Amino acid sequence: MRILCLDLGTKTCGFAISDPFGIIATGIENYHIAEKDWNAVINKVKFFIFESEYKNEIDLIVLGYPIRMDLSKSERTLMVEEFKILLEKEIKIPVVFQDERQTTSQAEDILIQAGFTRKKRKTKKDSLAAQIILENYLERVK
Repeated sequence: MRILCLDLGTKTCGFAISDPFGIIATGIENYHIAEKDWNAVINKVKFFIFESEYKNEIDLIVLGYPIRMDLSKSERTLMVEEFKILLEKEIKIPVVFQDERQTTSQAEDILIQAGFTRKKRKTKKDSLAAQIILENYLERVK
């Protein structure tokens, strides 16, 4: 079975997916939304679960958890916690948090080192951050 990962932002959501064995994480999409349009994100999750090439293969959702470096919660942390509640009402698949500290900056650094232009980085950064979050989760649960 596969794991779907989300890096939720206010205007974008990065998606990544694991291989069926839970070994490899791959970024699959940078999804742009109207500000805080959680219904659009939930519908995209439903698409991946029920209609995409991964149909009926996803059995866990990992949600990036934006905790501060001192482990305190921010406004964004509370936003992600609220989104998790909404998602769990709509999807009958377990949703777990994974610490996402530094993943966006790691993704940005990787894309800079790879020579991506600023414009191209914007189109890849969130899905790469989701991929890093998922890689961290897979490593943690090994």
